[in-house]
Amino acid sequence: MHKIFFAALVALVSTAGVHAAEYVLGPQDRVMVRVGHWDAVEGVYVGWTDMNGEYMVAPDGTLALPLAGQIMAAGESPGEVATEIATALRSRLVSREEVQVAVEIVQFRPIYVLGAVRTPGTYPFSPGLTVLQAIGLAGGMAQGRVEFQRNARTALASLGNFEVLNLALLRRLATQSRLLAEKDGLERVPTPTELEDATLGTELMAREREIFAARAAALASALSQLDGLERLLDQQIDQMSSQVALRERQLDLANEEMENITDLVARGLSVAARRIELESRVADQEVRLLELATARLNAEQRLNEVRRERLDLVNTRTRDVAEQLLIVRGEIEDTRIRLRTEAALYAEATQYEDGYTQMDGIGAPEIMLIRAGADPEPVGRSDLIQPGDVLELVVPLPGQTAAAPTLLSPP
Repeated sequence: MHKIFFAALVALVSTAGVHAAEYVLGPQDRVMVRVGHWDAVEGVYVGWTDMNGEYMVAPDGTLALPLAGQIMAAGESPGEVATEIATALRSRLVSREEVQVAVEIVQFRPIYVLGAVRTPGTYPFSPGLTVLQAIGLAGGMAQGRVEFQRNARTALASLGNFEVLNLALLRRLATQSRLLAEKDGLERVPTPTELEDATLGTELMAREREIFAARAAALASALSQLDGLERLLDQQIDQMSSQVALRERQLDLANEEMENITDLVARGLSVAARRIELESRVADQEVRLLELATARLNAEQRLNEVRRERLDLVNTRTRDVAEQLLIVRGEIEDTRIRLRTEAALYAEATQYEDGYTQMDGIGAPEIMLIRAGADPEPVGRSDLIQPGDVLELVVPLPGQTAAAPTLLSPP
């Protein structure tokens, strides 16, 4: 039906600094796998409930799936993994139905913030996360010989929350634009004003347009299948109507002949065996006529069901879009309120002295990024990080070479 109907969705996940189509899976990534096939006879999409569900990429980089077995996922994009699963299922099941597989990231592998932070540990990754925001998740710099002043810590936390909320707002605005386009039957999703100059605006709109195209293709394919089934049923009904008319004519002729033979037998001009033979023919014609009439009635009933399925499909799509639009609009208003609150908190905190002070001549902290397969390197607080990254906040000890004491202002 769809040439792996959901697989287009896997390219829609936003990542920080990396286009979703370039994202490759790794251990601890959690994905949603959906498997099914299109039943052309019944005209419905049949999901494989035993296969559908969330799976985590194992430490060895594989996904363990029922029927499909071990699928290597590490280093592969979600779309490539979906193709491998479909290939494995088709080869094992030897099914004539085209298996359709979708793989979508539901949870990225975590990041790790270590060193001179208040609460070092593991933290969930979200697309668009910066180094500064990651440090904020870990509580900011730890108490010690290098300390953030209280107002600076408050400003940093408010700024981090503001950036996260602003990204969430942009996502929801993009989703709202896509839902409105579906509701109004537009051919393309327009870009909201707020996203025209936004840093991730282009990526967010590309994601929503891919979702829009995939959903439109799915609906069009489903309607096309129903249209084809309806045409086939119409043809069958026409053919059976012609056969019914022919059988009725044959029955009339047989009845007329039987009346003539009955008259001849009564007059002694024909044998009774001939009349019995004709009665058998009439009975056989009546049975065949009844069978044809029943088959035509069943076809007409199925035709009505197909038309009802088409109407239900369209109505369900319209209802789902309306419900999602209502939810997204509520989330947008809630996010705007929280953004105004964080902006007010940040403005209040920056009215007083801020930054960080170095005590006893200890140098400014250095932020090191450790990424799999690469050497550690220093990064700035506005740099974007990726799933699985390790951040270490390093503070020079007394006696080490350190930068001159500095007072930094928040961005």
